[in-house]
Amino acid sequence: MSINVGEKIKLIRATTGLNQIKFAELVDINISSYKKYESGHMEVGAPAILAIANHPDFKKYALWLVTGETNPSAGQYAPSDRVITSGSLTDEEFEEQFVDVAAKSLLMFCHLDWFRPNPDKSVDFDDCGKLLLKDLKPVIAAKYSNKTDIKSA
Repeated sequence: MSINVGEKIKLIRATTGLNQIKFAELVDINISSYKKYESGHMEVGAPAILAIANHPDFKKYALWLVTGETNPSAGQYAPSDRVITSGSLTDEEFEEQFVDVAAKSLLMFCHLDWFRPNPDKSVDFDDCGKLLLKDLKPVIAAKYSNKTDIKSA
């Protein structure tokens, strides 16, 4: 499904949480024209596209705005993509979330009968998650060295 440029700028604006007036001011587009772009009553011209695509907060959407394509390795995303950014989780938050997700996954595996805990031993899935983190942390670190955490665009 292809969407027009007016719908694309509306998605970009929605991602920022700005209203039409603030967004139009930010990219220096007349508010009357901007509203017509979003509503589809007027085609978005090159000056408006360039104003949005060249704005520092929206450059990451430039390729998608013009072509509908993305290129994450070049820092080009769609508003709904998960974008790589730095500092989205502290080490403590990462470890806590990893252990929680790992414990839930292990519990799901038990429910699926993929494996069964030893009935003679007490199983703490949080401890299992911590062991997984200990073993996987070097692999994760190697994968993401010189890269950053992931968050929503």
